[in-house]
Amino acid sequence: MKEILRHSALAMLAVLVAACDKVPLLAPSGSVISLSANATTVPSGGTVGLTAFVTESSGTAVQNGTTVRFTSTLGTVTPSEVQTTNGLAVATFTAGSGSGVAEVHAVSGGATGTSTTGTTTTTCGANCVQITVGVAAVSAVSVRANPGTVPAGGGSVEIIATATGGGTNGNVPLASIPVSFSTTAGTLSAATAVTDANGEARVQLTTTRKATVTASVGTQSKTVDVTLTAAASVTLSTSPSNPTAGQAVLLTVTPAADTSPTVVIDWGDGNQSSIGAVQSAQTIAHAYRSAGNYAITAVATQDGASFQTSTAVTVGPPPSVAISASVSTGTTATNFVFTVTPATANGVKDVTIDFGDGESQDLGSITSAATVSHRFGNTGTYTIKATETDGSGNTTTAVTVVTVS
Repeated sequence: MKEILRHSALAMLAVLVAACDKVPLLAPSGSVISLSANATTVPSGGTVGLTAFVTESSGTAVQNGTTVRFTSTLGTVTPSEVQTTNGLAVATFTAGSGSGVAEVHAVSGGATGTSTTGTTTTTCGANCVQITVGVAAVSAVSVRANPGTVPAGGGSVEIIATATGGGTNGNVPLASIPVSFSTTAGTLSAATAVTDANGEARVQLTTTRKATVTASVGTQSKTVDVTLTAAASVTLSTSPSNPTAGQAVLLTVTPAADTSPTVVIDWGDGNQSSIGAVQSAQTIAHAYRSAGNYAITAVATQDGASFQTSTAVTVGPPPSVAISASVSTGTTATNFVFTVTPATANGVKDVTIDFGDGESQDLGSITSAATVSHRFGNTGTYTIKATETDGSGNTTTAVTVVTVS
C-alpha cells in the first residue's frame, strides 16, 4: 500500500512540473514596459521594427524568457509573442494593404508602462505606439510640371507629385504611396502612379490646350498649370506708302508678345533676308530695281512651330530727270539754253546731255536744276536727251526738241 502511494505522489509531482513548464513566464506586478518603433509612418505593405524593454519595479531587467505579447489594431505583428533577453523583446509590424493609424500594444502580466516613438512620448494607451499606414501617413502633397509649358501646337510634359509625411516637420518623402491624377485638358499616361524611394510619382500629360493637373493622396491634393508657349506670329508693316524703284522700302517686323522667333523674309523679287531671332520690333530695308506689285512674306519659327504672314507693296517707276529748252526754234546763231532738273529721291550718280548733233556734256552728280547753253552749227530738227543714273543704278531719260533754221 505504501508503495502504491509513493508512486501516485511521484506521478502527481510530474504532472505539476509539466504544467508549470507550459505556463509562460510573465512580468511581475509593478513592472514597466517601454515600447518603441523605429518609424512612425509606413507605406501599405511596409514594415516597422518594434522593441519592448521590460523592467521590474527595482529598475532591473525582468528575468530572461519573460513573455511579451504584441497586438495591433491594423496590420500584423510577428512574432506575436516574444521572450525577453536582458529585458528586451523585438518584433516586426507589417502593414496591410489598407491605410490608417495602427495602435500596437505590448503586454506582459501586470506590467504598466510608457510608450515612445523615437524620442517623443505618445498617449495612445499603456505600452502602445501609433504607426500611420499608407495614404493616412501623407501630411502633404506637392506637384510640378517639367517643363511647365508645351509648344503652341501642343506636346507632352512630365507631371511629378511628391508625397511627404512623418518626421519632425512632416516632410519625410514617403515611398509606395498611390497618387491619383486628373486633368482639365489633354490626356494622362495613367490615372494613378506609386511614389518611388524619393516620394515621387510620375505621369505624362499630352495636351494642345492649357491644362490644370491635380494630384491627390487621400485628403491631400495640389494642382499645377501647364500652359502653351505663345505662337510664333509676327506682324508686318512697310514704309513709305508709295515707294519707287530704287528707293529703300522699310519693313518692320514685330513679334507676338513673349516670343522670339527666327524670321526669314522673302521680298517677292527673288531675294531673301534672314534676320535671326526677333525679340522686339525690328526694321530692315530693301530696294526694288523694277516697278511692280510684290508680296513680302515672313516665315517665323519657334519651338518647332512655324507661322507665315504676308503683306503687299506696290513699287512705282523711278522718278525721272527732266529737261526743257529756253526756246523751241532758232537759227545757227541762237544760243539755246537747256535746264536739266535731276530726280533726287534715290540719289544722283550722274547726269549727261546728248544734244543730238554728235556733241554731249556730262553734268556729274548734280542735286538741283542746272542750265547748259549750246549752239547748233547746222539747220535741222534736234532731239536733246538728258540721262540720269541714280544712286541705285537705275537710269531715266527725258527729251526736248528744238528746230534750227
